[in-house]
Amino acid sequence: MTVNGSSWPPPPGAQGADRLDIRRHNLSVVLRLLAAGGPRSRAGLATSTGLTKATVSSLVGELMSRRLVRERGPEGGQRLGRPATLVELDGSHVVTLGVELNVGHVRVLGADLRGRSVYEHRQDLHGDTRRVDEVVDQLVVQVNQAVDDLVARQCIVAGASVAIPGIVDGERGVVTFAPNLAWRGVPLRQLLAGRLRLPVELALFNEANLGAVAEHRAGGHGAADDLVYILAADGVGAGVIVGGALVLGVGGAAGELGHTTVQARGRRCTCGSRGCWETLIAARGLLHETMPDRADGLLSGGRLSADDVVAAVTAAAHAKDGAVLEGLRSYGRWLGIGLANVIDTFNPGVVVLGGFLPDIAPWVLPAAQEAVIRHSLADSARACRIELTRLGFSPSAKGGAIVAAERIFADPTVVAAAGGRVPVDTPS
Repeated sequence: MTVNGSSWPPPPGAQGADRLDIRRHNLSVVLRLLAAGGPRSRAGLATSTGLTKATVSSLVGELMSRRLVRERGPEGGQRLGRPATLVELDGSHVVTLGVELNVGHVRVLGADLRGRSVYEHRQDLHGDTRRVDEVVDQLVVQVNQAVDDLVARQCIVAGASVAIPGIVDGERGVVTFAPNLAWRGVPLRQLLAGRLRLPVELALFNEANLGAVAEHRAGGHGAADDLVYILAADGVGAGVIVGGALVLGVGGAAGELGHTTVQARGRRCTCGSRGCWETLIAARGLLHETMPDRADGLLSGGRLSADDVVAAVTAAAHAKDGAVLEGLRSYGRWLGIGLANVIDTFNPGVVVLGGFLPDIAPWVLPAAQEAVIRHSLADSARACRIELTRLGFSPSAKGGAIVAAERIFADPTVVAAAGGRVPVDTPS
């Protein structure tokens, strides 16, 4: 985490800025410093930030009143004088929510400011996911249930983000196009307004983008600031991190790699095109590759979830079904061809495979890696690691909680102070 979210000392033009803005900035600097560097004394914070000891004392007092930091105890190793008291990031009672809305389920994850999971619940959706009103009703129930549970445990729910399997206009709060939900132009933020027991509006993001944030910040991939996260489920999405920053594009549609064409005369995609990478490596594509004689019948009999498809395919693979094993090798080749395009386009240090891909990795990765070597530039392929997510099926929800927490680090005053009062000793 970057300590200085904005420059310090403030530029000359900031001298005339509103004092509350300056104070918010200073609160953010102190909170980020404690999050990144661990416990420090007030004197140490003053030295690191360039602020006066009186100002730091006031800022720490306010952060404590908001339950964002706490006193840890005396500083060790100090020989002369009275030992200084260390201050550390707390935030154990301040929680942000990541909400994953997908084709068939809602998952809600709550995390404290140290990133520790304190709430998680997955609920299958009932009815037709194309019925926006029905889905919104169920989403409201799940979010409010999480809030009620956390408040009962004396937690402050200070922010939330929702992950959508499609293109999202985050500024307007509109789901521009979610092909697997059959949603287009849905004003989701407006539909949720006033119905959620949250202190702030729910922020909307593409699910793969939030997954990429989670992998970059908490996935255990080392110092990989150029990373691509591939999510395969009912559809296929990707989140792209370049130089440590998430790439969104002009309309929020960057990373829609599932809708790049890899077959000129391929199957029809939910987006309306043909031969998209998604038609080959999403759940339906996996079924067509491994059980072509049964796929149409299974799919026409009603909605078959990605979980059902993967369970059937992996069971057959474990049973050494020759046709299924050959289909998995074919699937692996198509996966690798798409990954080669990803590697040549973005030159990442790491590509992380998520969704159901870790479940079928033993059967598909050898063919995928062979295709990557064959179809991508040699130097780029050698520089890139292909890894499986270690975050299970919840990277998008975890990323949502991380993004919501970032708002608190940017402006700690979004968290209400205990008793509604904030101790203020100095204006800055």
